[in-house]
Amino acid sequence: MLDEILDILIAGVTNGAVQVLAVRASGNFTGQYKDATELVTQADQRSDAAILALFRSRFGALDPTISFRLEESGATGPLSPRWVGADPLDGTNHFAAGGVSYSVQAHYVENGVPLVGVVFQPEVYLPLSESANCLGRLAYAIRGRGAFVQRTEFTGANFLRGDPRPVRKPTLVEVRRFVSCVPLSTKMTPEEWKRAERVLDSGIISVTTGVGGAGGNVMMTIFGGQHVYANLGAGEDLDLIPPQVIAIEAGMTVWGADRTPPIWNVRKQPFIVAPNPEIAERFLHAAGL
Repeated sequence: MLDEILDILIAGVTNGAVQVLAVRASGNFTGQYKDATELVTQADQRSDAAILALFRSRFGALDPTISFRLEESGATGPLSPRWVGADPLDGTNHFAAGGVSYSVQAHYVENGVPLVGVVFQPEVYLPLSESANCLGRLAYAIRGRGAFVQRTEFTGANFLRGDPRPVRKPTLVEVRRFVSCVPLSTKMTPEEWKRAERVLDSGIISVTTGVGGAGGNVMMTIFGGQHVYANLGAGEDLDLIPPQVIAIEAGMTVWGADRTPPIWNVRKQPFIVAPNPEIAERFLHAAGL
């Protein structure tokens, strides 16, 4: 059934991305803040609605006991240990500022264990502002079966997808300090902020990076651009579960504070992606974890 679930998740994120690009093309980025801190735009809302409609139709036919949890529409469906989730636009601030490393994400979880993850970046290679046929990257994985990536081209109504290619982490060049993203965010508690500051002050980082969204940042650790993504409280399950599956299947070390891959029985927890356990340990130690 996981193959069918993957197909539905991919259909969901591509449907959502069509709506995101429609808002991008219109130039209408008017948004509002929820909880007085987090920006939400029409792109978030339209993508969420498109994904949820597809999930209700196709998962309803596949397994009506599966529940849903989306960033804007919240939790719906029956109480179940099996659920699908989606972040209809991860990196909203980055998107609203004209960035192209945002993502549309979806995942499937059983008893807190992520089994399928999809991260779609529809403009990451060639932006819509340069061509109506913008080029992007669709990455996905099923637990235990490896990670794959496909190049995408926007047709105006959907996306053409290239041949799938296996994804493996890049070869690590030995360095003393690491190119890293350690985000500071309004979502963080004072203690979480201090954790991040301790890492930033530790001398372990050579250059700070980041693309404004958890999905995009994990993709940078996998496909190149930074060594480590240390999210010490800025992210939640909807934007961290999908890239977790992909990163693990690509050979990265993905740890929570207990030095094991996170089990999502809570929505928010520290999360680090690194090339190997030794580097992950150095960052968690620097954070005081």
